[in-house]
Amino acid sequence: MSALTTMFKKLEEAMTAATFAEAGEFETARQILKTNKNAHKRVLLGTDKPEIAPRTINYALHLCQRLGGGLEIFHMLNMPENEIASGMSQENEPIAALNTSLQEKGVIYQPFNGLGCLADEVLRHAGGRRDILCVVFDVLDPNGTNCRKAKENMIAKFQALHCPVVMYAGASVKA
Repeated sequence: MSALTTMFKKLEEAMTAATFAEAGEFETARQILKTNKNAHKRVLLGTDKPEIAPRTINYALHLCQRLGGGLEIFHMLNMPENEIASGMSQENEPIAALNTSLQEKGVIYQPFNGLGCLADEVLRHAGGRRDILCVVFDVLDPNGTNCRKAKENMIAKFQALHCPVVMYAGASVKA
């Protein structure tokens, strides 16, 4: 197959998938794009907020659709591991409800208890992985020199791996 034929075939697949996505048939579009080179890669969303804002999840999902990869959420909670595990198994817990709704969208949700800065924990979690397309952070807390240094170190390490880092602040909501 010539290079031009291959290019037209990929363009046709992309346009077909875009048409299905615009019509709201995201799963069909995803299936069409399974041959995409990024189909097995992930966008990693890291947050240490007690609750993840729906706008942040929607932003990350939209980014995944544009890049052709999946979404993985690394949620650092300030609670013991046994409480996280029990919260995931109980139906009425907010963690379990969030996990269920994300699983329906094909999102990998990983609650984690960390004592350090979110930047350090994300580096430990994804530093050696090659399946990360980019890392999205739900605004890191700028307080504290250790966290600031960890954030700079993390950004430099991900740039060395050619993995972009996006800081998402969302839009401020006026009451």
